[in-house]
Amino acid sequence: MAHPSMPEQPNTIILAVDSLDPDEVPDLIERLGPGIVRGDSTIILCDLARLADADIATVDALARLALGARRMGCAVTLRDPSTELLELVGLAGLGEVLPCAPASGLEVIGQPEEREEPLGVEEERDAGDPAVAELEHLD
Repeated sequence: MAHPSMPEQPNTIILAVDSLDPDEVPDLIERLGPGIVRGDSTIILCDLARLADADIATVDALARLALGARRMGCAVTLRDPSTELLELVGLAGLGEVLPCAPASGLEVIGQPEEREEPLGVEEERDAGDPAVAELEHLD
């Protein structure tokens, strides 16, 4: 069963989900309707931390919720989904429809590591380039 609540952040509805069935979605969308500010970009944040079992029916229900939300002019974002649920969302091809909220407290620091070319692979040189001619002269 899902339980909506209003957070301190404007235009965000937190939906605590411990179970969700596709048949419950129309009633849930109807209950969410009054909290949605039309014309603003309202986000329904599905808190999935208490979701016990993730299966394809749960993915179906979340996709239906996202569709209903989109029809009302807002979006659905997943918070704290299990690895199993993320894998099912990916297998169903719904990663863009059901995006995840960034993990709180985590920040990417630094730059990606530069990789060396694999052994036996060399860049092709342009013989007409003066810099290449000078390098060949040094070899």
